[in-house]
Order: sequence, then C-alpha cells, then structure tokens
Amino acid sequence: MMGPRALTNKIKEHMGVQSRLTLVFVVTMLFVLAVNFNIYFFMNSEFERGNSVYMSNVTADALSEDLKLMHGSLEEYLNTKSSDAMGDYYKYQQEYLSKLDETVKLSGAGETGVLAENIEELSKSYIRYADEAVAAKRGRIVERYREMYVDAERVLGYINSYIYLLNSRFFSANSETHEGIRGSFNDLEILSITMLVMVSVLNIVFIVLITGNIMSPVKEREMMMASHLKETELKYLQAQINPHFLFNTLNAGAQLSMMEGADRTGEYLQNVAAFYRYRIRKGNEDTLLSDEIQLVDNYVYILNVRFSGEISYEKDVDDSLTATPVPVMILQPIVENAFNHGIRDIGRQGEIRLSVSGEGNELVVSIKDNGRGMDPEVIEKMLSGNPEEVSESSDGNGVGLKNVISRLELYYGKSGLLNIRSDGKDKGTEVFIYIPRPEEKDV
Repeated sequence: MMGPRALTNKIKEHMGVQSRLTLVFVVTMLFVLAVNFNIYFFMNSEFERGNSVYMSNVTADALSEDLKLMHGSLEEYLNTKSSDAMGDYYKYQQEYLSKLDETVKLSGAGETGVLAENIEELSKSYIRYADEAVAAKRGRIVERYREMYVDAERVLGYINSYIYLLNSRFFSANSETHEGIRGSFNDLEILSITMLVMVSVLNIVFIVLITGNIMSPVKEREMMMASHLKETELKYLQAQINPHFLFNTLNAGAQLSMMEGADRTGEYLQNVAAFYRYRIRKGNEDTLLSDEIQLVDNYVYILNVRFSGEISYEKDVDDSLTATPVPVMILQPIVENAFNHGIRDIGRQGEIRLSVSGEGNELVVSIKDNGRGMDPEVIEKMLSGNPEEVSESSDGNGVGLKNVISRLELYYGKSGLLNIRSDGKDKGTEVFIYIPRPEEKDV
C-alpha cells in the first residue's frame, strides 16, 4: 500500500506532467493563432489590393460604355428630335463626365496620366461639338448640326482609341501587379505550411519527450491536442480559399492567357495593336494607299478571329499604284459597312474583294461584297449626303459613308469621287473610290 508521502510525490509528478502538457498546448495554440492572425490580415490586405488592381480596367470599360450611350442618344436626337433622346443625352453626358473624373484620378502620373489628360481634353471638344449639334438641330440649322455631328464623330474616334490605349496600359500594369500578388500568396502558402509542419513535428517531439510512458488520460489529452492542431490547420487552409479573391484570380487568368506566348493569340494582338496604332494617328492629313490597304488587312484578320473565319477576303492590287497619297481612313469604314450591313449573318460564306487598278488619270479602288445588296433609292440618298433619310430597314450606315465622302471632297477639292453599285437584294454591293493621280490632285 502506498504511503502518504509516496502518494503526494505521485500527485506532484502527475500534476507536473499535466502542467507541462498544458504549457506546450497553450504555447502552440498561441503561436498558431498569431500565425493565423498575421495570415488573415495579410490576406485581407492582398485581397483589397487585388480588388483595387482591376478597378482601373473596370472604370475604363465603364467610361467607354457611357461614351457609347451618350453618342447613341445624340444620334437618336439628331435623327428623331425626340425630347426623351435629348434628356438621355444630357443624362449620359453627366454619367460620362463623372466616370471620366474617376478615370483621371486612377490614372495617376506617367504615361497613363498623359493618356487620361488627352481623353479629358478630347471629351471637352466632343461635348462642345455635340452640344452645338443639338442646339443647331433645335434651331433647324441643318448644315450646322451636320457639320458639328461630323466633328463630334471624328473626335469620338480619337477618344475611343485613347480609351483603348489607356485600358491596355492599365491591363499591363495590373498583370504585373497580379503576378506580384500571386507570388506573395505562393510564398505565404509555402511559409504557412512549413510553419504548421514544424509546429506539428515539434509538438509530437515535445509530447514524446515529456510523456514517455504516461498513463492513458494523458495520452487522451495528447490525442485531443493533435485533433485541435488538425482543426486549426484545416481552418487555415479553408481561410485561404477566399471566394472573392478566387473570382478575381480566375479573371486575371483569363486576361493573362493572352500573354502566355500562344502564336495565334500573339498574331491576333499584333493585328489589333497595328489597327489601333493606325487609328489614333494625329495631325496627319494623309497617308499612303498601301497603309490603308494594310489597315484593311488587319481589320479583316481581327474580324475573322472574332467570327471564326466567316469572311473570305481577296485582293487584286497593283502594287505599283499603292504609293499614292490618300486621306486617312477611307477604306476601313467601307469594309466595316460591308461586313456589318452586307455579309454578316447572311447564312452563307461572306466574301469581300478589294481591288486597285489604274484608269487614265485616276486610280480606282473597289470594295465588293456578296451580301444583302442595296436598293437604288437607298444608294441615291446615301450619295446625296442625306444619311438621316435612310431607313433603319436598309441596314445602311450613311453617316460613316458621308464622312468618307466629305473627306475625299475636302482633300481633292472635287466631288463625285465615290460611287455605289448594287444589282438589288442579296446580290451584293460594290463601292468605288476614284483617286486622282498625284499630278491631278488640286493644290
């Protein structure tokens, strides 16, 4: 039978082991909690950083959409003189200006800041032209509102180009930031798993050293501690899977897929970059016909990527004629019309043929499609400079064509430089541009 002294010593020994186990458990839990709190605050910080990364692209996209809505309301008012359309125009104008202020703030300094300032200045010009067009329309000053509308649409093209460039710069910067965030999370994951493994191993070592051949109640507490550690590890791993961050990461992965070096993707982006680089040229009154043809090549390539090779595109070009100076952007708008209003969704293979030939003292550029065709009445109205009279059912785009006609007449100082021919419904359309040879251009 155990004496009182021996019993006391046994109780002290038992309490000592229990206290040491409790101390190990408490220290471990405090360490794990400290690690998890640091991880929690770091993850929240990176999550906020990840969300802010994409706000610039979201804001730029919203700015482009508001500009589209504002211009659409302007067009509707100029065509219908509807008070609702005018109200929408001023409403969208305010929304656009608000979004523009936000974009300027997000752009900061450097190249993005310069692009944002250019967009801001161009937007002032656009709104001035648009407001004058509205005022002229209300005052029934037909020539004035047409002139202001053409100026507004010209500036609109520059704004859209700059917004695209700004969005591209944001995307590049955001991609780099995302790579940094992803690297930080990878490092954090490795560090946290290493710490958890170390804590688990050290706990096992300490428990083995402390307990030895301890009685079963102590072993049960050891199992309970291991269970708590596993639960803590599971909660940590679950905390890493933040649904919002995962959503943003997937979006970033979709964007980054365009930068992974795929040949077809690279070729597509090069064509897009070349297309928009040409579109935003400022201060150049003219270009070369070869550049205009290259722009059409880029544009058709982009369309074929978007619409899975829907267009059969052929050229018959006399290269000896393509060094001729011409106004900027006279071919691509016509090809765009041929696609959007001629061959798109016609239920058969769409064809566009571009040819350049010489006839006497002028060059003849032909853009022909096999699409829906046009009625003679519609052709006459479009060539007469009255695009607002072309009905919506005609699928025409008289405003864009009128812009090309106006610039041709202004550049060459003569009229009759563009003609349209169509044999009727579903028999295609052919647009001819007659370019005086350099010696024939009026000075």
